Amino acid sequence: MKTLDVNQFTNAPKQLQIQRFLNAPIHKVWEVVSDHQRMTSWMPMIKKVDLTKANSKGEWQEGCERQCQFGPDLLEEKIVHWDPPYGYAYTIADMHIVKNHLGYFKLIEKMEGTEVIWTQYYHPNGNIIKKWMAKNIMLPSVMKKALKNLEKKTIV
Repeated sequence: MKTLDVNQFTNAPKQLQIQRFLNAPIHKVWEVVSDHQRMTSWMPMIKKVDLTKANSKGEWQEGCERQCQFGPDLLEEKIVHWDPPYGYAYTIADMHIVKNHLGYFKLIEKMEGTEVIWTQYYHPNGNIIKKWMAKNIMLPSVMKKALKNLEKKTIV
C-alpha cells in the first residue's frame, strides 16, 4: 500500500470525511471505483465522464485527466495517486464552490468486506451561503448517496 502525502497536492484542510463498510471484497470495490466511466452508475449528479488525457504511459491511472459533468458544472479532474486495490486520489480544478481540492478514496480490507473512507480536502470558495451549503448539505448528501449506491454495485 502506497502512502498518500496530502500536502504534496493541497494545503487545504480536511473538510469532510465519510466512511461505509461494504460487504464486498476489496477487489470488487476497486473494480467499480477505479472504472472512470462507470462512475455515472453510482455517483449522484455525474452525468458523463470523458477521459481527456492518459498518463505518460498511455494509462488511465495516476497522472491521467478526466472531465466529469456534475449537474451544471464541468469538473476538470486529475488522478494524482493510484494504488490498486487500496484507493486513489484526485484533484479538481478550482471552481465556484471549492479551490485547492483533493479527494481521496481509501479502501481497507476488513474481514469479508471493505471499509471505504472518502475524504475531501479543499478551501471553500464563494459567498458564505454557498460555502455553508456545500459543506453542510450538498457535498455530504452526494458523498453518502454515492457510497450507498456503491454498496449496491458491489454486492456479490
